[in-house]
Amino acid sequence: MSTMQGTEITRQFDEHGPIYVYDDGPYRYMSFGSGGEQSRIDRSRPDYPVYQYLQVMLLGLLYQPAPQQALMLGLGGGSLVHALLSYSANLEITVAELRQQVLNTATEYFQLPDTPRLTITISDAMEYLCQQNSTYDLIFTDLFSDTGMQHQQLQKEYLEQCYRLLSDQGVLVLNLWDEGHGYHPRANQQLSDLFGDNWLCCTVDSGNLIAFGFKGGKPESNPRALLNGAKKLEKRLGFPARKLLNRIRES
Repeated sequence: MSTMQGTEITRQFDEHGPIYVYDDGPYRYMSFGSGGEQSRIDRSRPDYPVYQYLQVMLLGLLYQPAPQQALMLGLGGGSLVHALLSYSANLEITVAELRQQVLNTATEYFQLPDTPRLTITISDAMEYLCQQNSTYDLIFTDLFSDTGMQHQQLQKEYLEQCYRLLSDQGVLVLNLWDEGHGYHPRANQQLSDLFGDNWLCCTVDSGNLIAFGFKGGKPESNPRALLNGAKKLEKRLGFPARKLLNRIRES
């Protein structure tokens, strides 16, 4: 029996398992099974980032406020795509998504934008990274399955490939899972090995931990210095960016 809330709209299957879509009041969300939600949108304003962890990931825009190229590893329902395209008319987004059926579902049920500014490739994230030579101002890595975070995200080679593809002032944004501890020892070690002390992290109420790695050196992270950028995020995307600033801390 399903433990998910709302009305089931559809279910699809591929070699990786099921993909469920539910409507829950004004929201629509995707699930890969009984382990929770993978993506959620407000159907009346799909560019609004509903999840707090997604809002925190978007704080990466405070450190790279005028990105031209962004890479996303993992699509889900496309919530991050919606927000990023809405934030900037000059941003081009490339996505690597493992599952064709996830892309099909996002297109049919999650209002995934049809725009030349969005390119999506069906590929394993690691394989995709190794094949690329383009650089990106922002790289978002958000690899989760029904069983939780994919540990590939913290493998040395994976992180090194992400680092290689960052532009000189590029920012890597990692969505990690720490079960609410506020600290992830392996992430701390791997990111420190790669970035030195040029990274920050931010806790999320759901148990996620968002890490920001800076190729060009650690930027100013005092909340006052980031205030104008946070106000811009609030105006364009509608989430309480200024409140979230106080959660960002040194690695």
